[in-house]
Amino acid sequence: MQIAGNAREIAAAFAALLGVLAMTAATAGSAAAQGSAAAAPPAAAGGPADAPEIVALPSPSSPLVAIRLLFRAGSIDDPPGKEGLAGLTALMVAEASTAKRPYSQLLEDLYPLAAEIGSDTDREVTVFSGTVARAALDTYTGLLEEALLTPAFSESDFRRNQQQLLSYLTNTLRASNDELLGLEALQQRIFAGHPYGHAPAGTVAGLGSITLDDVRQFYRRHYTRANLMIGVAGGYPEGFPARLARDLGSLPAGSREARTLPPPAPPAGRHITLIDKETASVGVHFGFPLPITRKDADFYPLMVANSFLGEHRTFNGLLMVQLRQIRGLNYGDYSYIEYWHNPPFTYHPPPNVPRQRQYFSVWVRPVVPADAHFALRAALYEVRQVQAHGLTPEQFELTRNFLLNYSKLWVQDLSSRLGYQMDSRYYGMPYFIDEIQSRLAHVTAEDVNRAARKYLSTDAFDAVLVTANAAKLAEALKQDQPSPKQYNSQVAPDVLETDKQIGTLAIKPTAVDVVPVDQVFQK
Repeated sequence: MQIAGNAREIAAAFAALLGVLAMTAATAGSAAAQGSAAAAPPAAAGGPADAPEIVALPSPSSPLVAIRLLFRAGSIDDPPGKEGLAGLTALMVAEASTAKRPYSQLLEDLYPLAAEIGSDTDREVTVFSGTVARAALDTYTGLLEEALLTPAFSESDFRRNQQQLLSYLTNTLRASNDELLGLEALQQRIFAGHPYGHAPAGTVAGLGSITLDDVRQFYRRHYTRANLMIGVAGGYPEGFPARLARDLGSLPAGSREARTLPPPAPPAGRHITLIDKETASVGVHFGFPLPITRKDADFYPLMVANSFLGEHRTFNGLLMVQLRQIRGLNYGDYSYIEYWHNPPFTYHPPPNVPRQRQYFSVWVRPVVPADAHFALRAALYEVRQVQAHGLTPEQFELTRNFLLNYSKLWVQDLSSRLGYQMDSRYYGMPYFIDEIQSRLAHVTAEDVNRAARKYLSTDAFDAVLVTANAAKLAEALKQDQPSPKQYNSQVAPDVLETDKQIGTLAIKPTAVDVVPVDQVFQK
């Protein structure tokens, strides 16, 4: 459920408070729930090369157990012309009948356990997850294993899940959620011609071409022991992770395939895509590929620069202060140096969407149409300021201290801690949350400003704006005409002076394309 307006802010603040309390309790009462993984690397399965990896985070005092099963199979594995096959296959495991019971019965049997079998498919991985009370672990595990090992692959489930993905593309993305529409469209622009170039939900044409036999073949090829990483956290009994691995031993052996992905092509100039849609506001996204990920040393000083620009759903960032608080342009203004999963509904970066290739992006929405051109320029202006001038020593210290504490809130629960441990194993690096603490302790303001100069840019980028009357905005962008901001109340003289620079900031777009919304995600 999406929370709007002040209720969303209150919910975020309350969630943060609960996170602080949870972290305090974990530190005082159960170091094993979080700290043990920091002291030693997660346990790994021994045995043959095709044995699943195991990441185990025991917390004997916890009444809960979290399970995550990560397969190295994502939308990059979709065959050409069958975009969406990885996502559809995951639904045919998690939201479908088994060989032993119909899906309706599976839901009924999960209900008294207060548990579910969740699934999520991204570009590189598919994850099945659930958290259950320790007392119900055996029953839940049996149902999870049944779903994963003996999917029925019934025709009725296939049609229902195929329609679910089609509805997500055509009703959710195109019709009702401009935030996700802009995010996914931006990724498709940044990664055009790359294996990341289509949404995990697929395309309308791709989903229409998939057959039930395609799903069976994808399942047999990619759902293998060699592709599997098993994660278990919480108060599970001794030997449970190894037992789960043995139970899943009936999966095909498979082989670990090399998955080194090429870098995306750098943006050629400033390409702006306007998605023409009847909507009352305008959503603005822009960004470009980054040559680094969290396993690289430069990622950590860049984290500080990005946090200074604006963390997701926080109110202290430069973009938020300048665009929302001072100028009243819109609700949210944030920047990112990694893909952020499901941003309208998440407050902290969700785990288990690891990617070898990342990108920088800025998210500005919603903006009234009259301010759209100015808002794009204002966001570009602030990024340019950080790139050119960096952070002062005071800004650096404040931002670094915030990030050191804020990042601890990303792992408030068992499942999140487990997910981050698994991601770190996937990237081949130490535990990411500990790495933040270790590396930021030694980062300097000079390091941060150097990273900002090196990796931030407004010279070449892709931008996506979701807007009505796209042809009119396209003409204004092509002409690069001034876009002065009009205020209904008195504004400080220094703000008006800066607005003169923003309103005439040269974008000089290399290309401006107008795309009807019903053509987006079509093929």
